[in-house]
Amino acid sequence: MKSSHLHLPLHSIQDALCERQNLISSGKLKKFEDLFYIKQLPIQQIAVKNCENLIGSISLPVGCAGPALFEFESISHEVYIPLATTEGALVASINRGLKAIRLAHNGKVLIEKKGISRAPVFRCLSGSHASEFLQWINNHEQHIKKIAELTSSHVKYLSHHSFIRGRHIYVRFSFDTDEAMGMNMATIASQAISEYCCTHFPNIQLIALSSNVCTDKKDSMLNMLLGRGFWTQAECVISAQILQDTLKTNAQHMVQTHIQKNLVGSNIAGSFSQNAQVANVLAALYLATGQDPAHVVDGSRAMLSMEILEDQSLYVGLTLPSIIVGTIGGGTYLPAQTQARKIIGDGNEISSKLLAAVAGMTSLAGEISLLASLTEGTLSKAHQKLGRSSL
Repeated sequence: MKSSHLHLPLHSIQDALCERQNLISSGKLKKFEDLFYIKQLPIQQIAVKNCENLIGSISLPVGCAGPALFEFESISHEVYIPLATTEGALVASINRGLKAIRLAHNGKVLIEKKGISRAPVFRCLSGSHASEFLQWINNHEQHIKKIAELTSSHVKYLSHHSFIRGRHIYVRFSFDTDEAMGMNMATIASQAISEYCCTHFPNIQLIALSSNVCTDKKDSMLNMLLGRGFWTQAECVISAQILQDTLKTNAQHMVQTHIQKNLVGSNIAGSFSQNAQVANVLAALYLATGQDPAHVVDGSRAMLSMEILEDQSLYVGLTLPSIIVGTIGGGTYLPAQTQARKIIGDGNEISSKLLAAVAGMTSLAGEISLLASLTEGTLSKAHQKLGRSSL
């Protein structure tokens, strides 16, 4: 259902906004009216593309961690990282982890663009018919690629994976969407592909354009195996001296905590997310930089590795198969979120790939610091000091 004010001029949108705010201030929500005051936001754009029935905005506190020092694509990056959160101690924890990595001077991030995916589901006459359709898709992939790329100059078709269940076939199409996160572009391209398939292959029916095989904003083993958005890995080696001086622990104790918490603990819980707090870090970074915060679900399924080296230093690596970020589209154009990304870029806009690298390194810092805090027994003290108000 379309919003009633999508095509209204700016003054009409502002009138509608004022009307809604007046309803709030005169009704049961009167005491909350100040919370919904919009300051310095492009109202017309927001009402058309971001939020229907617009009544205002809500502010979040933003802290800054860093600098983070790491190598990415053979270039050394030293950046500050904006984090939007209401959780006391989170920014301080990430900052300590980044300090340890910076002192180690060997942080590195690996990136592979997997693309954004959309997976329509089709009904065929039988399982055999579905198998024939799959073969037809494989034989016509170049035509499918052309159809997809006609929908936008920024879309590049990458690949597909198909799964047959009974007489239904699920086809997961993946696209490179340039600097955008690209879910809308992938959806439009998949619609065009689906229409082409239904027109040119007999007796199939599109049941749903999205089938949960995408898999978008949900826990997914498929995303772990195939990746989605950016496959990202951040790693470093922390010396015994840095472990002792900065993190107040040692390699043996850190690995023990990691095994019991992230591996055994996750196993008992039936969780495949072998990490300590990746969701915490991604949520703060995504909110600050204009990302869709629901993609924290995809991104937080991450796996931490730890190894004790011969000199008692500690290798730490964090693999994040589904970092889904962009620097164009969605809420990325909003003024505060744009400024936040420019903090990372030292005054300049950054690429989506660099933002994914920052997400990986920041998440690694959060893992290192939290596990050190658990190991040395100071987690409760830190939250008592930084996470509770004395007012």
